[in-house]
Amino acid sequence: MATLEACIKNNNISRKRKQRIFEFNSFAKSIGDHSGPFRDNIRSFLDEFGEQNEERINEYNVWSTLLLCESNGAVFPLYTVEEHVNEDSVQPFCCHCKYVGWGHHFVCKRRYRFMIPSYGDKQPLKDYDRMNNLELDDSFVLHGLIHCNGFGHLICINKLDLGSSNSLTETDVMNFWDSICNSLKTRKVSVADVKLERSMEMRLIHGVAFKNSWFGNWGYKFGNGSFGVTEEKYRGAVQFLSELTIDKIIDDSKSNRDRKKLQRMICKYQDLSETQLNSMSDLLQCLLEYKKTIEIERQMLSPSRKVSKHEHPAFDEESQNPTCLEQLLASLMDADCRWPQRRVEYSLQVIVKLLKQKNDAMSRHELRESAREFVGDTGLIDFVLKSVNVLRFEGYIIRRVVNSLTKLVEFEIREATYDSMNMKPVSSLWKLEPRWPKQRLEKTAKVIANILKEHKSLTTERNGAMSRKDLRNMASKYVGDTGLIDFVLKSIDNLVIGNQIVSRTKNPLTRLMEFKIRDQNSEELSHEGEGDVYGDILFLYRNVLLSYPWWHSVSQECRVVLNSKYFVKEWEFGARNDELMTLTCRVLPSFDELDTELTRPLPPGDVVMVAPWMTIGGLKDVAQGGARYAWESRVECVCGARDDDGERMVACDECHVWKHTRCSGIEDEEAAPGVFVCGDCDGKSKSELLSQ
Repeated sequence: MATLEACIKNNNISRKRKQRIFEFNSFAKSIGDHSGPFRDNIRSFLDEFGEQNEERINEYNVWSTLLLCESNGAVFPLYTVEEHVNEDSVQPFCCHCKYVGWGHHFVCKRRYRFMIPSYGDKQPLKDYDRMNNLELDDSFVLHGLIHCNGFGHLICINKLDLGSSNSLTETDVMNFWDSICNSLKTRKVSVADVKLERSMEMRLIHGVAFKNSWFGNWGYKFGNGSFGVTEEKYRGAVQFLSELTIDKIIDDSKSNRDRKKLQRMICKYQDLSETQLNSMSDLLQCLLEYKKTIEIERQMLSPSRKVSKHEHPAFDEESQNPTCLEQLLASLMDADCRWPQRRVEYSLQVIVKLLKQKNDAMSRHELRESAREFVGDTGLIDFVLKSVNVLRFEGYIIRRVVNSLTKLVEFEIREATYDSMNMKPVSSLWKLEPRWPKQRLEKTAKVIANILKEHKSLTTERNGAMSRKDLRNMASKYVGDTGLIDFVLKSIDNLVIGNQIVSRTKNPLTRLMEFKIRDQNSEELSHEGEGDVYGDILFLYRNVLLSYPWWHSVSQECRVVLNSKYFVKEWEFGARNDELMTLTCRVLPSFDELDTELTRPLPPGDVVMVAPWMTIGGLKDVAQGGARYAWESRVECVCGARDDDGERMVACDECHVWKHTRCSGIEDEEAAPGVFVCGDCDGKSKSELLSQ
């Protein structure tokens, strides 16, 4: 097990205790198998594996656990935040519980968030999901929430991009999360499968291919559906769609202009497949497997780099736009530098030479002492080191970073693999001081990038360029605010969005502004030969699954799958202790409540472990120590929904019952009315008028 010694430099150097580093893939073995309930196991976990941070987040305690990626030596943190819930909390009720059908649970007094931030995030816990935001979040590699009663939610999961071909995949991160839940004796965990890939709802693709969600690989099953969708309807829908035969699909596309393209695609993958492709499930499984193979090949072809265990996360927004030598020297001379330009330039050459010889990160003190042998003037060296932030010099990028563990300034060097001077990160939009928040700007930029990727995969033109008008019209379907879209399109100029670069050019023939997208690390696979498997999956998604008329059975079953977002995994509670009693404490209703007020299931019991000689009074205190009160709301919609399923709803101003806006005749693009009366109350009012 590796160890790391951290030092804090004040007037005197004081040593902190060594913080251990745990291997990512074997972390579950380090945790072991706890025997108590989650509310007790989490305490033991934090005491043994967490290092409590001195700084608190919103008055909450934060622990960090350092994890090591064995493949490239990168170290990154797992943060655990302990939130206390009371009457003064901004959001005491958990919306994730409500949407998955657990709205009848009692509110727990404590809940814990497990978060792995994106590699390179300087403020990883600044905007974490404390407000129960249900939108898809890619700012964290892992974000999970578990209440002290053992019920939890997987809020988001993404791959851990470590800047090399050895990045951790979503499957790796999911295995890690599952092992934590299993070791800490979690009871149930929900997840909202809302992943988009090129605007494709992947739960439909994966559901048709494998008759289950992607999370089903870890035991997650149907939990709750929107618009009255039940587990029986979901199972029937995925069964029907997966057994849809290829012959029927081709026959149904007789009047479709894309029929020939569909036939060519099926023949192409039939030749590539070792088995006969008879159904829609067979075809999609073949494409997904082929897509996975291409991703592995791309990863193997991309440049790999060994990451230092002490390295601060990879390129931040400034490192994407380095300063050249001429710009740096001009700015230094304008700042009344007391050294001549040739001496400053010579000092920079010495620093670059020392970094190239070391071929690793060097601390400021180490670099300063080494440069003294060649320069002599420590004042000049300090001035130059202080001025270097991200510098482009003779085909190299030199940057100053802060070691995430020792908190010391370091300098590192790498070869400039592409013309990064012209590249700007998506966060650079915020520097223009717009009137929109940063999150909306970044989300709009991603929507534009996804539209351009779709267009490029479907168009026959080589560069895949898209006119500004067409791009704006398509983006307005997802964003709505055309002013925001215009601002982002106007600001795009070699904008780096994820691993893609969006550029703006003027068509020499039409004189119109066009936008195109290209891969940042490697060239896109050619459309010739094997073809673009991403475009083929998108073609099946849009031109087959979603192309049937709304009244067709295929269209209806697709809608059922798309309305099934929430999946749940349940663990068998195996807490055992020979010296303690394991009890499940439940609150039972009175006979009057059973006759009049009880309209929803009873909350689940709270599992506690107590001494055999515990008194009734002591047992009551333990049972009441974890929960407070339950969510109270009433949902009755014509579609059959009896709980808030996360879809847009409106409350009747007469009976105060919540109903879906879509089921009430209010379009998704239409604003909810200021005064709303449901059909039942409106019918009663009309009946009373007629009877008078």
